[in-house]
Amino acid sequence: MKRKGISTSIIRADIEKIDSLPSADLYELTFFKSCDIDKLKKFLSKRGKPFGIHLPFVFRYLLTHPQPTTLDDVVRNDTYDTNLESAQIAKKLGAEYVILHFPSAKQKDSWKNNHKLFEECIEHIEKLNGIVNVRIENVYMNDDFHSAEDYIWVLKESKTKMCIDIGHLLIDSKIYSFDAAEFIEKLADYTVEFHIYYADIVTYEKCHHAPWGDSKEFRKLLEILYQFDNVDFVIEPSNDCPEKLPLLLNFWEGL
Repeated sequence: MKRKGISTSIIRADIEKIDSLPSADLYELTFFKSCDIDKLKKFLSKRGKPFGIHLPFVFRYLLTHPQPTTLDDVVRNDTYDTNLESAQIAKKLGAEYVILHFPSAKQKDSWKNNHKLFEECIEHIEKLNGIVNVRIENVYMNDDFHSAEDYIWVLKESKTKMCIDIGHLLIDSKIYSFDAAEFIEKLADYTVEFHIYYADIVTYEKCHHAPWGDSKEFRKLLEILYQFDNVDFVIEPSNDCPEKLPLLLNFWEGL
């Protein structure tokens, strides 16, 4: 069944704005605070819809972003511990799934052929998946890991599913010169969710998740989405550049 979801990135996880979210089939909770949980419970009860949680939810990593494949043992283990805490909370709240960024974003180190590290990563993902269903989201600018084949490898090893982030994919396809449409097609059998917003290298620095873009590649990927059934289409714009939000909402409503 096709479901249309909304990420709370659209309100930047501002609990005071939670009731302003449009109606949806599914809600995806982002980076709130622990003190927000009671209000979130009330919101979810009132809406009566399923929900997922984007790790780390109400926890925070040692660094700003998760680092599951960094060569720094302290930072990597912090990411693992934080993810596990978040997954336990997600299960307790009744989340249908969690979103896990993998691998580390903006990583230049060669790590993929480090068998000990890779096995550690898979073990961690399997442990999370044993708590609550894990959806792996593609990140951006990991020099050693960015192809569809890389993700298929991890999905098979960890027995998880894929969340394709359109914005991250647009950035990576330009940096590493691969076909974004082919990336989606190769991962089609593993994909259960799309994060929909626009990004390019310049825009991403000015507006974290732009709702819309004028590039031909972006429009091409949006057209491909119409071919998918039994997936969740989750819009994930940020609230720092809302001018073209109506265009994203119109597309989403028409899926």
